[in-house]
Amino acid sequence: MCTGSCAKCLGGTLIPLSVFGLLANILLFFPGGKVIDNNDHLSDEVWYFGGILGSGVLMIFPALVFLGLKNNDCCGCCGNEGCGKRFAMFTSTIFAVIGVLGAGYSFIVSAVSINKGPKCFMSQNSTWGYPFQDGDYLGDSNLWSRCQKPSDVVPWNLTLFSILLIIGAVQIIICAIQVINGLLGTLCGDCQCCGCCGGDGPV
Repeated sequence: MCTGSCAKCLGGTLIPLSVFGLLANILLFFPGGKVIDNNDHLSDEVWYFGGILGSGVLMIFPALVFLGLKNNDCCGCCGNEGCGKRFAMFTSTIFAVIGVLGAGYSFIVSAVSINKGPKCFMSQNSTWGYPFQDGDYLGDSNLWSRCQKPSDVVPWNLTLFSILLIIGAVQIIICAIQVINGLLGTLCGDCQCCGCCGGDGPV
């Protein structure tokens, strides 16, 4: 079934994105590539686990469901195999919605953190806090000197949260495509083809 082929392609794309999201979030616990002495000095958004939970764990389940649809011949319901396949596509739609929520969570956390800037030891008052306001540091790298410790924490956090932001956006798009694909498979059965990954007709 062609909708199943499309879902398998989407699921295969989600797996590496989830792994990258997990790794990016883990690296955020080592600002500047160094082990920090006090975990309280980490940015609050790091502890929200956007990449680990949102783009990572919550995305694994939809990915596995999507991957299994291609070879899911379904035992059917009431002796109708087509009914079983439609139910499988409907189930994939539910998991796709879960994926959208997870990726959306990671996207929002990343956007908030990028706008807020990292938590660091501030040169102005020699305390730990957030020296930037409303993303002012994004357009002026001279402001980065406000952060004395950890070293290179500004580009470190900015890079990793930007990666998580992009991953979240791509995952939202992929899961949204599967929502549409799943609904087509549910309503129209095997006759529909989403045309992605080279699918030109029923498989």
